[in-house]
Amino acid sequence: MPEKTDHDRLVEVHAALLGVNGQGGLVRQVEKNTKAIFKLWCAIIVIGVSIGGGVFGIVKVVLGG
Repeated sequence: MPEKTDHDRLVEVHAALLGVNGQGGLVRQVEKNTKAIFKLWCAIIVIGVSIGGGVFGIVKVVLGG
């Protein structure tokens, strides 16, 4: 089997990064993962704020404020 040229290797790297035949490559996968992580952090922040606000309200009522 003949050894691969630099051009062949470059084409393979390009295909892996951007994908071929309608399949998403690594770039699209990283983009999807980044969006999912951002949504997860937003959900954690919303839950944390809602729990924190509820605890603050309960403490305020118990202390008679």
